[in-house]
Amino acid sequence: MKRIIKPFVIIFSTFILMASCLNSDRYNITYYADTAITSFSLGTLNRYLTTTSSTGEDSTYSVTVTGSNYKFYIDQLEQEIYNPDSLPVGTDVEHVVCTVGSKNAGTIIIKNIDSDTLNYFSSTDSIDFTTPREFRVYALDGMAYRKYTVRVNVHQEYADSFFWNPVGTCDMFKGLTAMKAIEYNGNMMVFGSDGAETHVYSTITEGTPSWAQLAENITLDADAYKSIMSYNGLLWTLNGRDIITSPDGQQWSVHSTLDGNDVADGISTLAGAGSKKIYAITSGGGIVSSSDEGSSWEEEPVLYDAENLPTRDISLACLTVNTNDNTERIVIAGNRDINTYAEDSVAMVWNKIEEYDDDTETHSWFLCNEKNKLGLPRLSNLQMLKYGYVLLAMGGEGQGTSSAKAFSQLYTSGDCGLTWQNYTGYTLPKDESFGNDGSNVFTFAVDSDNYLWIIFGGTGQVWRGRLTQMGWAENQTSFTE
Repeated sequence: MKRIIKPFVIIFSTFILMASCLNSDRYNITYYADTAITSFSLGTLNRYLTTTSSTGEDSTYSVTVTGSNYKFYIDQLEQEIYNPDSLPVGTDVEHVVCTVGSKNAGTIIIKNIDSDTLNYFSSTDSIDFTTPREFRVYALDGMAYRKYTVRVNVHQEYADSFFWNPVGTCDMFKGLTAMKAIEYNGNMMVFGSDGAETHVYSTITEGTPSWAQLAENITLDADAYKSIMSYNGLLWTLNGRDIITSPDGQQWSVHSTLDGNDVADGISTLAGAGSKKIYAITSGGGIVSSSDEGSSWEEEPVLYDAENLPTRDISLACLTVNTNDNTERIVIAGNRDINTYAEDSVAMVWNKIEEYDDDTETHSWFLCNEKNKLGLPRLSNLQMLKYGYVLLAMGGEGQGTSSAKAFSQLYTSGDCGLTWQNYTGYTLPKDESFGNDGSNVFTFAVDSDNYLWIIFGGTGQVWRGRLTQMGWAENQTSFTE
């Protein structure tokens, strides 16, 4: 790059030369007084990665990154230029070639990284963007300029890394015989049964959480934890034959009573809710739903043999269908009775499409248990949840003919419950202290910040973890104006 000693002198000299060369009645030269940077893009960049050989030796190799795929936002008000979608970790931004466009052919200048020296910008020169750089664009009349701070953002974490941290131990959980957690109003809440009643516990601090037991205004029976869910701004559960709701986990009121309703009489568990319906499992082996907050219930159409419906360890996940508007996929997973179906080696996973537009088809529930050796193992206290675009499940020791080990892995499904695999991107804590002292009592939940929570009843341990990319902000990555 050529060093600019007196940028204005050079610019004015250029103007004088142009004026003398074009001194003719046939030409009118306009020297604009305004300008701005109007476009900014990167060329091809190098990305350096490290791999480990089978002998344990590390080596580094490089790949290329197409910089033009990462759009840059130009904030004319704040005079900032940056890429909302960060470049991949390991990208070399010390040697960057970029292209810059300006309004009215303004002259682009770049300031040195460690001095006030100004240099002409060249689209063929390499620039160091390890720190923010100052760009200037001078108007053609030489009277004014605008300056911009340019930042090239690079991720500092690998997208597919999973990090877990222990966040304390709660002795109150150690005496529970069953538990289920749910995030509600920014707090993680645990509904735990001691075999006689269900008690409610809630986080009361951020960071490393501490827990408090809430004082309910009514007695929640021993099975109330099974049906806990959040729907339309309230907590819901089944308490005996009453569907009850609460705004805070303490003050509960009866919403409706199931007795006397031919369809609802057999409801044993509230499975969960989609965006517009509540779903429940019946003791007679069926699925029912309500679209009016539990006031009335309808039987759901079921393909195959309904005896394959789960009756215990019920979880429900709602997945958005991106290919169709106003459509979602509901997945229910659970186990059948251990005494009646002692030979089961896999859990029962069911799937249904719900379309909510007028004149759309009513779809049936269908069984996902294909004979592909990739079924979800039958695990004690099985629990499933939606995490981003996949389903995750985990549980205690294998039941029936399942030989799965307790809390040995996260089972991942990317095809809405059809197949389940041990995907290396989703891992459990590797810390030696991670464990439940032989107990199968635990709960598995996700919060609004995409942290996964594992809370053990045997040891009282609380773990929280997240896939790094699930913590990244979802910024706009393409701008047309």
